[in-house]
Amino acid sequence: MPLSVLIYKQRFFHPNHHKTPVSNYVHIGYIATRPGAVRHENLPHGLFGKMQPGNVQTFQSWQEVARIARDISREGKNMYRSVISFRTDTAMELGFNNFSAWQQYIEQHMATLATHNRIRTENLCWAAAFHNEKDHPHLHIVFWDKAQAVMKNFTHPEVPNRIRKQLIKETFAYKIKAFCEQRDLAKSGITEVTDQVLEQFEAAMKSLNPRAFQAFQKRFEHEDEDSLLRLPKHHLMDKQTIEQLASRLMALRNQLPKTGRLAYKLLPPDAKKLVDELVQDLLKDNPYLYQMTQEYVQAKLELARLYTSDPEQLEKQRIRYQTEAEKRIANRILSTIRMIIKLEKDADFHLHQTERQTAIAEQLLLELLHVMEGLAMTAQLDYDEKMKVIGGDLSKQAKKDWLLRHKDQGLER
Repeated sequence: MPLSVLIYKQRFFHPNHHKTPVSNYVHIGYIATRPGAVRHENLPHGLFGKMQPGNVQTFQSWQEVARIARDISREGKNMYRSVISFRTDTAMELGFNNFSAWQQYIEQHMATLATHNRIRTENLCWAAAFHNEKDHPHLHIVFWDKAQAVMKNFTHPEVPNRIRKQLIKETFAYKIKAFCEQRDLAKSGITEVTDQVLEQFEAAMKSLNPRAFQAFQKRFEHEDEDSLLRLPKHHLMDKQTIEQLASRLMALRNQLPKTGRLAYKLLPPDAKKLVDELVQDLLKDNPYLYQMTQEYVQAKLELARLYTSDPEQLEKQRIRYQTEAEKRIANRILSTIRMIIKLEKDADFHLHQTERQTAIAEQLLLELLHVMEGLAMTAQLDYDEKMKVIGGDLSKQAKKDWLLRHKDQGLER
């Protein structure tokens, strides 16, 4: 792929796959709430879009959109996931310096995405979130055709490529026109710009700062919009925190029992106290890990409220869910300690001990962030599923019977 002033990626999960509805639900939660997502004032998310023709909506909750996406997936409709990104200096030059500007941009250009995917404007539904990340501010968009009748299992790669080219024409019209005039390629209208002229324009843009464009392209070349959400959490951890964690891990490794299984429930009290202290320090030092832990506890607590309103019982459940989350973190730490013990048997471990320790600590943090993200989203989905059942068209007696059948499951999970 040539270096580009604008990155556009698009894909979808096959509607016929049993995991697609849940995957689409979770995807919307990620783009709406993850670090880097610019949030609405007084709301815990940044999702906006249109479920019908008219003005852009600020959705009151990301869950309402996620539930719609899950339901249309179950109906066999394709939900497209896409991302549009610019380099930071390009975005600033275009005037994309705040949330409102990015919102207006995608509203103006959604028709391009719809047209190339053969979706009529009146049937287009979409939701987007702006992620203001360093070096690559970008928009995540999900969209679908609410009138779709035939399930699709393939989109030709030329479709997103044509969208990218059209977005460049529309976004950089004034720059392309100036470029054409300078190169004696003046056109009567920007619509006559050919792919060849676009390639020349992009080559000229690249030549202004080739190193920056290479870094920008590398960021997106081998990653899709899902991996961009899940993997690059390095900006959530600073070097000093990782080095301190590496040191703590090695100290902990030396203080834990030398024999026996390294499982949290089997640790002697003194060793368990050391692990607990590290868990609490991680939660204190990493705001995102703390946030995901609290979202997990809160979602589980909302589920418990379906079965009881007793404050004392709910407080017991809150403590239980918090302990459960911290235990998961503790066991993940212990699995890393087990890995360190195995690595110490390798001859080259001690030759590069400092580098290996830092890499191990960084990997542990990334895994913890990913695990707690997944747990929080799964707990929220579990709540939504049960809420839909007991809040639907069931009779009062049916709801009572359902609650009695599921009470233990709801409180113990």
